[in-house]
Amino acid sequence: MKKKLNVFCVLMLVLKAAQVIIGNVMSFGENAAAFRQGWEDGRQATGMPSFWGGFLEMMIGLAAIFLIIRALIAFVRFILNVNRDRVFVWDNVPLLRWTGWGMLASTAIIFVYDLFNHVSAEKIYNETMDDFIFSVFCLITAEVFVIGLKLKEEQDLTI
Repeated sequence: MKKKLNVFCVLMLVLKAAQVIIGNVMSFGENAAAFRQGWEDGRQATGMPSFWGGFLEMMIGLAAIFLIIRALIAFVRFILNVNRDRVFVWDNVPLLRWTGWGMLASTAIIFVYDLFNHVSAEKIYNETMDDFIFSVFCLITAEVFVIGLKLKEEQDLTI
């Protein structure tokens, strides 16, 4: 049973890392020339965004990055606990909750940011849906752990 759980956790981690890497590489490769052109056009345009608008965008991006990194660290710590035979302990519940809520909050930030920047609904769906599913899965798993730990404590108290 531990081997299956380890395989699933490592598989999920590898798939998420591959998605992030491939998505960023493809995005940067395709849009590099368009970015330079847009930068030059924007510099020459009269309607430059204000300093505060750019600052707000930067802060939103940093918040999303912080939440993703925090969720990834919590997930790695959960995997390490499982590998140390500490599967059904109360320490894993906050780690799974951090992973779930961190990914959910970063997904919501990205969703709202794209929505206000008039990104197409198809692109928003492609970018955020699997992160949303993963975050909900982590939250469900955390709750299953809570129920299992409560049942374990009740069983330990019975004669």
